[in-house]
Amino acid sequence: MAIGIIAEYNPFHAGHEYQISQARKIFADAEIVAVMSGSFTQRGTPAFLDKWTRARLAISGGVDLVLELPFTSAVRSAQDFARGGVRILSRLGIIDKLVFGAEVADLSALQAAAKIFDEEFFHDELRGKMAAGISYAAAVTKILSRVTTLDEEIFRQPNNILAVEYLRALPESISPVLIPRIGASYGDLSLREKFSSAAAIRAAVREKNPEWGKISASVNKKSLDELKLAKENLIREELLFRPILSKIFTSRLEDLREIFGMVEGLEFRIIDAARSAKNFDELIKKIVSRRYPTSRVKRLLLHLLIGLTAEEISQVDDFARVLAFNERGRILLKRIRAESTLPIVTKVAQHLTSRDILENRLVEPYKKNLALDVVATDLRGILFDCSRPAGQDFLTSPIFLS
Repeated sequence: MAIGIIAEYNPFHAGHEYQISQARKIFADAEIVAVMSGSFTQRGTPAFLDKWTRARLAISGGVDLVLELPFTSAVRSAQDFARGGVRILSRLGIIDKLVFGAEVADLSALQAAAKIFDEEFFHDELRGKMAAGISYAAAVTKILSRVTTLDEEIFRQPNNILAVEYLRALPESISPVLIPRIGASYGDLSLREKFSSAAAIRAAVREKNPEWGKISASVNKKSLDELKLAKENLIREELLFRPILSKIFTSRLEDLREIFGMVEGLEFRIIDAARSAKNFDELIKKIVSRRYPTSRVKRLLLHLLIGLTAEEISQVDDFARVLAFNERGRILLKRIRAESTLPIVTKVAQHLTSRDILENRLVEPYKKNLALDVVATDLRGILFDCSRPAGQDFLTSPIFLS
């Protein structure tokens, strides 16, 4: 039996280890495959540690095989993030279960919420709320709360919304397995005795003098060592500011309108913000509104910077990019190669070259998608005081841990 997990591991911490250990208790002999976001996260922020480091830590923490969730699925709404991860797991041809976490411990309640999305009244009400200027996430939260009678706060928890989206996306061939989350909620910035949120851990590392003793309670030694190394040259999201301004000021209106996620009129809001903002945080705040929350704005600006258009995203296809594995994962890869409908990517250079990307001569849909991951990795590499060399996707092989 093989089970799948969709994750970010940003960074890998005690909560992730708990989920994996619980899955092992339920399915003792199962192999675990994690589909993990790459260089940027679902909320449109650069990953705190690079994808190979996070994949290696996941293998050390109990996962057998880590695959990359492509940028075109990773940096998307909760709905598309979930669909992208489930789609890859399904197309591997060997996954029997999807393990996921949520603050709600009642799987049947989440399944009931998932079914509501298919009701006609839901779409009518959703359109009405969004037309009134309410964001998609807020509108969904209000409708689900009213219909299920569950507290609205429950559906404000990102993991609960993701759980519902996983359930909506799952094919009949993959069964859901809910492992209730314990410890801090997603956005809790306080370090706990053990189960701190990833956001709290990242914030603690960014402190001038990190309290490593407290941080160590929430991560294992290998993760702690990597966080200490990261502290020496922290990734700086604010370094996106000038590249984004350059892209905005050198783009024509028709080019901006073609960017994936750009709705009518938002391009003017972005241009006005770019003309007056003095830094990255101010740029985001000037664009954000009730209808356009922070995560959506950050994702859109990344799409703009990378040049991801609505047309292009309709032309790409998935692939299975191997980041790390152990001996069980090696055996699992043989099964995947026999059963999967996806191209298996271990070495990027066997599928495309940097010149292919520069000359935009990629025809196969999965290669177009893979090229965007290469660009995203290079973009993340410049967000340090000491920039990382470009081309890491071509130079870095999957990590094997015996």
